[in-house]
Amino acid sequence: MDLALLVGVSQVYISQFETGGLIPSKSNIKKITEILGISPEDLNKELHQFYEERKKELEKKMGRAKNST
Repeated sequence: MDLALLVGVSQVYISQFETGGLIPSKSNIKKITEILGISPEDLNKELHQFYEERKKELEKKMGRAKNST
């Protein structure tokens, strides 16, 4: 089943949350962690790791784009 449907939010909301575009409310964090069966701390840790990897990827892409001009 779709996470957005289970939480009661739009898919855009979940997408923005997943990519770091927004921070969900405490009540939505609670719903998400209950659905996923993890603690809020684990969710925060996983998201932090994801955001750091994404940041490195973007910095690498930007460096290549700058070097090619």
